[in-house]
Amino acid sequence: MMQEIFPVGATYAPLPKATEVDPSEWPRDLENFAKLGLNTFRLFLCWDRIEREPGKRDFSRVDLAFDLAARNHLRVIVNVGGTFTNLQAIYPPRHLVYDEHCTLLKPKPDSDEELRFNRFKLCYDDPRYQELAREFLHEAIARYKDRPELLAWSGWNEPRLAECFCRHTVALYRKWLERKYGDLETLAKAWSTEFPVRFRTWEDVNPQPEASFEAGGYAPFLDWQKFLAENRTAKFNLVRSWIREVDPVTPVISHLCGPYDADIFGEEEILGTSVYTIHAQGKSSTGFTPYEFVSRQNLTFITEGRRRERRDPEGFWVVETEAGPVSWVHDLVPRSYSPRQMNARDLFYTAHGARAILRWLYRSRISDAQAGEFNLVGWDGRITKRAEEFGRLARFLQENTTIFSTHTAEFSGVAILDPRDCNAIAFAEGYRGRYNDAILRLYNALLHIGVRAEFRNTRQLREDALELDGIRVLFLPFRPCVDPWMAEKLRAFVEAGGVVIAESPFALKNTTGIHYEITPGLMTDLFGVQVFDLEKLKESTCGALPAYDFKAVAEPKGGNVEATFADGTPAIITNRYGKGGTVLYLSQVSAAYQIEKPFYPNDIPVISYEDGQTFRNELSRRLSAAGIAPGWEFEEIDREETRKYLQIFRRNLPDGRKLLFVLNMDENPHCFSLHFPGIEQLATLGASSEEERPALGSRTRFDLAPWGWAVLTGVSAGGDGK
Repeated sequence: MMQEIFPVGATYAPLPKATEVDPSEWPRDLENFAKLGLNTFRLFLCWDRIEREPGKRDFSRVDLAFDLAARNHLRVIVNVGGTFTNLQAIYPPRHLVYDEHCTLLKPKPDSDEELRFNRFKLCYDDPRYQELAREFLHEAIARYKDRPELLAWSGWNEPRLAECFCRHTVALYRKWLERKYGDLETLAKAWSTEFPVRFRTWEDVNPQPEASFEAGGYAPFLDWQKFLAENRTAKFNLVRSWIREVDPVTPVISHLCGPYDADIFGEEEILGTSVYTIHAQGKSSTGFTPYEFVSRQNLTFITEGRRRERRDPEGFWVVETEAGPVSWVHDLVPRSYSPRQMNARDLFYTAHGARAILRWLYRSRISDAQAGEFNLVGWDGRITKRAEEFGRLARFLQENTTIFSTHTAEFSGVAILDPRDCNAIAFAEGYRGRYNDAILRLYNALLHIGVRAEFRNTRQLREDALELDGIRVLFLPFRPCVDPWMAEKLRAFVEAGGVVIAESPFALKNTTGIHYEITPGLMTDLFGVQVFDLEKLKESTCGALPAYDFKAVAEPKGGNVEATFADGTPAIITNRYGKGGTVLYLSQVSAAYQIEKPFYPNDIPVISYEDGQTFRNELSRRLSAAGIAPGWEFEEIDREETRKYLQIFRRNLPDGRKLLFVLNMDENPHCFSLHFPGIEQLATLGASSEEERPALGSRTRFDLAPWGWAVLTGVSAGGDGK
């Protein structure tokens, strides 16, 4: 469904923390904001700023911001809910403790329950806190819900999980356990994997914040982690319900810490997210290479947040990203991105389906930890080159609102199953993060052969029939934990004609840590092999493929041994099953596709782009056998390695046309020619400069400067584009 506008802008006052510029400067700032071509800004309703004394609420600054938005024909996104680990705003009013005796957050079981610090946090499970927060939000929402400038409510700014061991949260957890297990005997049986557990009453049951030889087994730790995740979702939905009680119309957006969190809620009308990279580089004197910079945006995870019931199932809003430089503040070394790099990054978001782009901040705060940081304009409000360039991009996006708010992915039929639902057990076992990059490296290798895969998660696997999603090939690059229901899903998928490609260690245990003694668990006939041991991989290959770390010791059970390790034992086993088939690599091959030294070092050897050709050839062969063809073909290229810096997207438009994004995500220029199979009658919608407009023809030639881009439309071969 088309949006009325394509929101482009930045966060402005009122802000949630520190000191913003004086209101006397707001009129000039927002006038310049509009002159740049920006149309939307975001503000915060901060309880501690508005109600400094009990019952005395001053909305004058928020009123002024709305009035200036009206004067300059701007729209406003209002963060009305929580910020970080707080259910509402970031700093609760102190009188909630003084007068209302709201419960302090208890981050450890033995934490002090007295107010001893200037900064404090409250437990959002406290019924009195919820009652007072609801009453405040009701008044604030009622005050602004009918303002025509209001575009959306934001329910929770970058929600983070604050463990709390106070009486309210622990009581809620016990009720959660009672619903799950029914009685103490069933709970004790489930929790007795490490040592026998017995409880006489539910009041004896407590959270287990870690899993170890001495702390206890996996099951109680995993239950606590699952409860915390569900409790975070419940709190967002609680804020949303408070909004809906007063305003049933204006959309509520989420505002995730990053696209990797895309599926933590589900009831928001619009999926929203921050996307930052500078913070991840910390105090290092170096930054991400252009190749790694693209992966660090984590946009590949956004497909996991799709909800079919939304008006726009694929769309999402980018609510925060870097706006300007980091100087000496916020625990970072000086670092910035060029205006062209920031614009290319924002168009990269748009190509993924972003329907809004907001940067952080428009103008700097003037005190404390983030003063002078990430501002779009100068400290004194003057227009910078980066602001002018952002304005040009903003006008391009708004001039094509119909196109940029309605395009959807042209699905290649290839999906990668995200293993992060196993993160809690990975944390318990100590390998968290070690293999998460395997899915990103596989994703990049597929891009390098002209195939854009999509990520899927276990919720989508449970709720949607894989055949209906159009998946023909499903990759599982790291999945040591597989539950019985997933094994059945995979079996049905292959029987119906799908192809599953997995890597060892695969299906060794379920997600509660119970080992399958016959592995891959419940699927030895599906994969035609039984794995009975794991060894350290002593060579660097799995057959001819670069590999890393593990070597599974296996016996074929009807499967075909396609390749062996150096000692002659099976390395790759394929199997036909039903109408489809399986491939099992008995080592880690996706993780080994590390073609640049990463920012965070690891012990995986770096291979050259040329050496990665063996893996790319393997992927091409497997996909071709499954009927998957590349979405783009290079007919001419300045150098082979150019492929790794290009981001190419094929998207569908409602009128039947195709939308094509071609981005050079590199600090060097690149020249190449592309052919898009099945697309003809190409036209250029826009480019990063007039000099970079592609030369259209039987093969389309691109000559893109650093961080250059072009957007094209086309018609499917044999179609009229109507």
